[in-house]
Amino acid sequence: MIKRITIISGKKDSPIPKVTPEQLFQAHPLWARDIEHFSPWNSEDAEYRTYSTWLSGARAGRPIAICGSCISSIDVAWRLNALEDLPEWGSVLAVEQNTGRGQVRREWISPPGNIYGTIKWPSLPTGAPGEVRPVWTRILPLVVGYLVCRALKDIGIETQLKWPNDILKDGKKIGGILIEERGSVIMVGIGLNTSSAPQRDKLRPDHAVTATKINTDDMQLGPLETWIQLIDYFKNQFDAIVSTQDPEDFLKTLADQLVWFGEEVRIVDGPKEVSVGRICGLCPDGGLIIEKDGIKHEVYSGSVMPI
Repeated sequence: MIKRITIISGKKDSPIPKVTPEQLFQAHPLWARDIEHFSPWNSEDAEYRTYSTWLSGARAGRPIAICGSCISSIDVAWRLNALEDLPEWGSVLAVEQNTGRGQVRREWISPPGNIYGTIKWPSLPTGAPGEVRPVWTRILPLVVGYLVCRALKDIGIETQLKWPNDILKDGKKIGGILIEERGSVIMVGIGLNTSSAPQRDKLRPDHAVTATKINTDDMQLGPLETWIQLIDYFKNQFDAIVSTQDPEDFLKTLADQLVWFGEEVRIVDGPKEVSVGRICGLCPDGGLIIEKDGIKHEVYSGSVMPI
């Protein structure tokens, strides 16, 4: 079981990628800083495990598995979960993704230096009798987006949530959220452009806002250091949200924090009857309310774009 900050490296025939602390150090200057900061790294090799480990001697108590270049951090998280090695709030942080994915299985460019993390999310409140998917489960992308924006604000970065799962800074995308469910287990994938962002010609024409990065000459966030801050914030705030608010009240609080709230936007690949309209709120189950010609429409799919 991953119980502290741990570098994991797959053994023979393991789908978990092979990596060493030295390779992580060389992957990117920000990773070099993180690896040095959380050193020493103490090697362990239990015979029963399908992967070797290096444990951070600098910090304890946070179950984070750091892996090398992989298909995606969410795939490694599912593998660790299958081995019963990932607890609730345990997470995987990948140095690089060679087949990273976003919504609708779209490729997300994932070079070293950015954050590519996945969290095994804790159990959510159950729904009403007969409810197929509880509301908290349906609106989880919005909850996570809200937490990401609030956590970044604590670090000093002003961001906004673009419905339903993108994080924007100054109107440009710096990250996204991907949630996968298997049975009762929920994995929350979070990608953030800390040190680099894809060029405009690498994004879907007319479907994606311009991308940017978080780091500046005055701020250089390391992937591991920042990931720890995010996890700590999520753990501290999530229980308070679900224990003190009902979903509808939470969505009312969140609605006016959406980017372009109250403004006209384009809906690309959304409902046929709504192509342009004004964002005026959220449905009780997390859908977007768009007003067009005095009529309010509920939108559950499509990309929201500025006019």
